[in-house]
Amino acid sequence: MVGLGNQPAMPGPRRGDIHFLVFRDVGGNVIFGPHPAVIVQADRMSRSSTTLVVPLTSKVRSADLAPPYIVRVTARDTGLDRDGWVKADQLFTFPTAELGPRAGRLGAARLAALDAALRFVLDLA
Repeated sequence: MVGLGNQPAMPGPRRGDIHFLVFRDVGGNVIFGPHPAVIVQADRMSRSSTTLVVPLTSKVRSADLAPPYIVRVTARDTGLDRDGWVKADQLFTFPTAELGPRAGRLGAARLAALDAALRFVLDLA
């Protein structure tokens, strides 16, 4: 019998991958509807039945204020068809089975900026 730590890695979502998801309407100023989202959980969690994501949007009301929890990205940064923002203040957990097809990947520099935004949101050193 092969132990859990000895099993070959299953293909799954990788940190920085961008997938489309349908965000449920939970009210308030929380994003909803179909949007791309960045996988933010560690790659070692790629076999999990759930996935941590943050949404991307092409419109942010607070963008002019440049809050530390919003990360500006370009189409070149993401592989998507337009520029936008990553909303690190809106972490979501989705069943991995709900992930749509991979639509892009966040580049290393923007992923580092997202890490800084997540540290701000979660008050991590």
